Amino acid sequence: MKNEVRTKLRPVVHWEDYRLDPRYFILIFLSLFAILGQVYLGFFQRWEAVFISVACTTLTELFLSRWKKGSWSFPLSGIITGIGVSLLLSSNVLWIYAVTAVISIALKYALRFKGAHIFNPNNVAMVIVLVLLPQFAVSTPKQWTNGIEVMLMIMLLGILVCYMANRLDSVLTFLGSFTLFALLRHLWFGAPLFAALGPLMGAGLQLFAFFMMTDPKSTPTTRRARILFAFLVALMDAVFRIQRVPNPQFYALFTISLLFIIPYRYWIARQADRNGEAASAPTK
Repeated sequence: MKNEVRTKLRPVVHWEDYRLDPRYFILIFLSLFAILGQVYLGFFQRWEAVFISVACTTLTELFLSRWKKGSWSFPLSGIITGIGVSLLLSSNVLWIYAVTAVISIALKYALRFKGAHIFNPNNVAMVIVLVLLPQFAVSTPKQWTNGIEVMLMIMLLGILVCYMANRLDSVLTFLGSFTLFALLRHLWFGAPLFAALGPLMGAGLQLFAFFMMTDPKSTPTTRRARILFAFLVALMDAVFRIQRVPNPQFYALFTISLLFIIPYRYWIARQADRNGEAASAPTK
């Protein structure tokens, strides 16, 4: 009974919880866009940027996993993170892709609490390089264009991936809240309506919603907490947009993860301990 209670209130999801590991769907999702961007859309990033990003995340994941676990394992998370780096980052120098890739995996192992990383690896790495190396690192969602075919493909594949990862509630809450706050920015702060709502039709925000907001290891495990988490990210995003901060979604997710994830995991772990003690207590 005690083990059953702990399973229900675990602060971090485990891949064994899924019948099919959702990371494989995420890998297919991102790989398709990397190929589409290079072959069809003519991305600013060269193939070399993709290869360097994936190579650096994969090697870093291999060595850190070996050091931590004492055995070699297939670096699936590293490959996914590397493709994410190549999609999110734009630069005219290749070394920044390597730096961002290594940071993303290194911090995943360094910044941990209650058994898992606190931040989405791609998100925290992007925040660091955008803040500290703005002369070399930018994020250019415009390269995706707003073509209806691209938008539909992202939406359909994104919904599938989020459903398999049990995080569709997070995406729907974030996009719904973003729409609400966009309307409020239009009504109260004078933002042009189409400019406020425009990011919803852009691949940059959709990739953020489907890829970064749905990481099972760095988002809450309960539905209510995920809904609150996604709402707060959208709220913080709106605050940054009012202040005209570039790339507001990255900073919003970073801020809310910092403020929310640690207290949430601590609280849910305490709940598991209390329920476990109650379940194991002798009855008269």
